[in-house]
Amino acid sequence: MIDMHYDLLSVAYKCYKLGDYSYLINWSKNYNDNNVTGCIANLYFMSRVEMQNDLGNYYDPDVSVLDMFLTAVKVVKKYLPNIDFVFSIEGCDYIKDTNELVELHKNGLRNILLVWNNPNLYGSGNNGSYGLTDMGCRFLRCAIDLGICIDLSHMNINTFNDTISLLKDEKRKGKNVKVIVSHSNCYDIWSHPRNLTDQQLTDLKELDAVVGLVSYTRFIGDESYSMERLENIYLDHIDRIVSILGIDHVGVSSDDMTFGFD
Repeated sequence: MIDMHYDLLSVAYKCYKLGDYSYLINWSKNYNDNNVTGCIANLYFMSRVEMQNDLGNYYDPDVSVLDMFLTAVKVVKKYLPNIDFVFSIEGCDYIKDTNELVELHKNGLRNILLVWNNPNLYGSGNNGSYGLTDMGCRFLRCAIDLGICIDLSHMNINTFNDTISLLKDEKRKGKNVKVIVSHSNCYDIWSHPRNLTDQQLTDLKELDAVVGLVSYTRFIGDESYSMERLENIYLDHIDRIVSILGIDHVGVSSDDMTFGFD
C-alpha cells in the first residue's frame, strides 16, 4: 500500500526555509514500511495570497516552481533516502509553460494536479465555474506525452468532465494515459464538493483510474461525529468505490496537514 497524497515536498521546502529538518527526521522514525511501501509526495501551489499566508515571510513571489521542486526533492532524498516516492505538483498554473513542464519531468516530476481549489489558466477547481481551457488542453497533452500521471482531484465538475473527455480521446489515439484521483471521497455518501459523484466514478472506469480515499474528516462526514462513526463512514466510502470500480482501483491517502509555520 502507498499513501496516494501527502504534501511532503511542501513540508520539505518549509523545512529548508526554516533550516530545521526535525519534522522529517521524526517522520522517518515513525514510518512503518511493513504497512506503507511508498508515497506520492506533493508540492502544492495555492493563490498568491494563500501562499503568502502559508509561508509568511518565507514566501518569495518570484521563486520558480522548478527551483522549489528541485530544492524539495533534494531535501526529501537526503533525509528520507530509503522510501519510494512519486513526486507530484498540485496547482500547475505556477508552471510557466510546457518547456518548464519538460524540465520538471527531467528532474523527477511524475504526477500533476492541474488545479487547486481556485480557477487558473488551465481550468477551475471547486471555487470556479468554467472548465478546461485551451491552454489546459495543450498542457495535459504535453504531460501525457511525457508519461506524467494526470490527477483529477480538486477539479470542479466542468473541468473534470472536460478532462475525462480529453483523456479518453488521447487513450483512443493509442497514448499511454495514466490517471488517478489521489485524495477524494464519495459525494453520494458525503456531499462535500471535493468528493466524486457515482457518475464521476463511473466515468473513470474506461481510464483504469485509481481513487485514493482520503482520511480527512471534512471529506468523510460531519466533523461533530465521533471518531468511531467517522471510521465506519470512511469504510463505507471505500466499499462504495469498490462496488463501482473494483478493489484494484481503490487506494488510500492521508493528505497529512499537520506541519506549518508558527
